[in-house]
Amino acid sequence: MINTIVLDIGNVLAQFRWREYLEDCSYSQEIIERIANATVLSGFWNEWDLGLRDEEELIAESIAKDPGVKQEILTFFHSFAEVVKEYEYSSDFVKGLKENGYQVYLLSNYSKKHFELSKPYFDFMKYVDGGVISYEVKSIKPEPMIYQTLIDKYQINPTEAVFMDDLMVNLDGARPFGFHTIQVKSHEQSLEELRRLGVRI
Repeated sequence: MINTIVLDIGNVLAQFRWREYLEDCSYSQEIIERIANATVLSGFWNEWDLGLRDEEELIAESIAKDPGVKQEILTFFHSFAEVVKEYEYSSDFVKGLKENGYQVYLLSNYSKKHFELSKPYFDFMKYVDGGVISYEVKSIKPEPMIYQTLIDKYQINPTEAVFMDDLMVNLDGARPFGFHTIQVKSHEQSLEELRRLGVRI
């Protein structure tokens, strides 16, 4: 029987809307692509989430990729409260799971800087029982260590838990531990799959 729900944040509880944010800034498409290529689409984006390197150093590397958009890159990095926005349904969703007796944990790839900027705007945080964020443990999904850390920290039995993530590669990383998994493509679709597993929604 399922007693635990493990949730990713990005595109599960909150939209990672980096392109929409840049468009909201009224940048041209050329500038948007230049900012993206120096940041979220760069080869070292995962290094932010790993938390192994100084974040100011990583910002400097992004700027070095395209110094012509230095100010835009700086603005982007300091605006994550706008770049990642909680979905309207997320708080009620997590609250409802708690009211129905489930333990709810987060398992998300996030840098320290960006998580600290975003966290005050995540209303769902007041309902979760805890979680593991990648920068805290220097490991990112789908590396085995981050799943094992969550299991050990909260004494989770994965065969009695559901892990929900938008990326199949992260679900593939969870399955060897025994987690039930749901790839989140839409909120309604994920609710239906939870119901099929016997989760009370």
